Amino acid sequence: MHYIVMDLEWNQPLSHRSAPYRRLGNQLMFEVIQIGAVKLDEAMRMRGSFNQFVAPANYIKLHPRISRITGIRQEDLDGAPDFSQAFSRFVDWCGEDIALSTWGCDDISVLHQNIAFFVKGHPIPPVYDLQRLFGDISGETKNRAGLKNAMNAMGIRPTAEHPFHSAVDDAYYTALVFQRFPDPKALLNHPQTVRTFGQIQTRQQGKTDTLRFSTLAQAIISKPAQQPNCPVCGKRADVPEGYVMMEPGRCRALADCQEHGLLMIDLRLEKDEKGNTRVKRSAMVSDVQSTAYVKTKHLQWANKVAASRQKEASA
Repeated sequence: MHYIVMDLEWNQPLSHRSAPYRRLGNQLMFEVIQIGAVKLDEAMRMRGSFNQFVAPANYIKLHPRISRITGIRQEDLDGAPDFSQAFSRFVDWCGEDIALSTWGCDDISVLHQNIAFFVKGHPIPPVYDLQRLFGDISGETKNRAGLKNAMNAMGIRPTAEHPFHSAVDDAYYTALVFQRFPDPKALLNHPQTVRTFGQIQTRQQGKTDTLRFSTLAQAIISKPAQQPNCPVCGKRADVPEGYVMMEPGRCRALADCQEHGLLMIDLRLEKDEKGNTRVKRSAMVSDVQSTAYVKTKHLQWANKVAASRQKEASA
């Protein structure tokens, strides 16, 4: 048996109001634009790698944020095979008697949707979750660790030769982490469940939870407020400017998730069932994700934060 460690990069619509997205809707939320993988034998020795760009057929224009994060250029995709051809090459490269794995469930969910759309009827082999296996080994079963955190825990240093957010290089780093696991076959205890588009869409609507603070002043300076979780992937996002008071008992900030873009974060005071005041945190993905919009929004927010702080200082 061979272990296949796979990673994908995908494009997204420039806007949910764009013509391709309105036409496709729930059928295709993301289009795969790169398939990367590393093959390991049963002795956990690397036996080869796979790297294939994929030409998108619907979200043809590369989203600027995707290009910025991955380093993929429009010309990398021009002339590349379509998804059905690229996936066929990947299947041939994998061979038989394999255990296919990814870090987390996002990749397999996107792959499943692309297969269903472009290669109807093609069976998908079981896919296993290395992230969950790492959680078992490290004891972090509640919070899913990112690949970089797992690398740090395993003493693996990134190199310029293998930049992050390239599918084949992320697969390479994931394989290095996998090589350090004490029992590779334990991977087979962690089969993945594919998330359907509807589930992803529901999570994108937003997420609300309760923080342990009773005042906004306490909450604003806390880690949950300064590094809120993305409602889609759960990863920590960054708040670059700060919070602005929108009305008594409610403030807002902008945050950036590397995977899902601009987020709106609200903190507001509410009474719980016992009548105690608690801070509710809400996170919502912005409907508009174009580079110009996000940049303008951040500039506007920086001005709002500066004006708010000046007002507080002069009060």
